[in-house]
Amino acid sequence: MKSFGERCFWIILVFSVLMVNPPVVYWVNDYCLTHPLTFGWPTMYLWLEFWYIVMIVAFLFSAWKLKAWDCRQDQTKIEQIGHSE
Repeated sequence: MKSFGERCFWIILVFSVLMVNPPVVYWVNDYCLTHPLTFGWPTMYLWLEFWYIVMIVAFLFSAWKLKAWDCRQDQTKIEQIGHSE
């Protein structure tokens, strides 16, 4: 069973991927035709960058906070096997 944090991560990731792919990008592109610039930047560029930043932040936050992603939980010593000279 996945924790609440893991489920939130996957929901954010899937939603973000959907927001940068068709058909959503087509709808945003229709808006961009009438509003090509937002704050002096291309509107489509800002749209895509926003969602990519959301994905990156979700990954970083998950790597930092989720217990399942903590590499320190496995304290097993690494031993070399099958060593032949």
